[in-house]
Amino acid sequence: MQTLKATQGLEWIRGGWRIFGRGPMTWIFAVIAYWLIMALAGLIPFLGPLLATLFIPAFAVSFMNISRELEQGRQVDPSLIFSGFRRNLPVLVQLGGIYLVSTLLILMLTQFADGGMLMKWMLFNEAPAEEEVDQSGLGGAVLIALALYLPVLMAFWFAPVLVAWQDMGAVKALFYSFFACLRNWRPFLAYGFAWFFLGGLLPGTLGTGFAVAISGGEPNPAVSQTLLFGFLLLLVPTLFASFYVSYRDIFAAPAPQPQGPEAQA
Repeated sequence: MQTLKATQGLEWIRGGWRIFGRGPMTWIFAVIAYWLIMALAGLIPFLGPLLATLFIPAFAVSFMNISRELEQGRQVDPSLIFSGFRRNLPVLVQLGGIYLVSTLLILMLTQFADGGMLMKWMLFNEAPAEEEVDQSGLGGAVLIALALYLPVLMAFWFAPVLVAWQDMGAVKALFYSFFACLRNWRPFLAYGFAWFFLGGLLPGTLGTGFAVAISGGEPNPAVSQTLLFGFLLLLVPTLFASFYVSYRDIFAAPAPQPQGPEAQA
């Protein structure tokens, strides 16, 4: 496990962009397929979102496999979107269950700040009215949720790939992931600020500017949404690929194993 300089967090994003550039259409297909699968699962009442959450770690490994194959210059098969389901799936599902329980516990704890408003919003899509927001402790609940979610995020950042590639158990993978992030808080801080700019400020600023320019003064919602979708198709694959780069730098990724057609050959 390596301890890196702060500037390495920016290199993770650059490395993710380079990996995206090696197979942009592959990435766009994989990301859209993932979104569609999650959206279809969400249509199943109650059970769908639960199942989707349980399989998030397996899909995370799939994106790591895609990143590794592209970095090594291999041809990527579309079936790699499901490659994370091929190895240590029971442990990955266990990770998904731990993540689900952790998230629910965090939302339950926010009830002490806003009486359950944030929990209802996140779990049942019951958005509060504007006057309720002004009178509630919703802002405090959000801050509590963010503070409690940070260690959960650290524990799960590398856990799926540690399970799939290094055959760790769920608890051991969570432990190693948490302390890897803790030891490398400087590059992760730089990485977080960079993504705040790239994923938050930049799309909003450029998207609004383009929408105003194209529509001749008044921003067109359809144009804005189209531009935002275009930004997402660039940023989300880069984000997923940067996860792989961070793992490779901190854990010194093992020799890649073929995941595509050559593996079957």
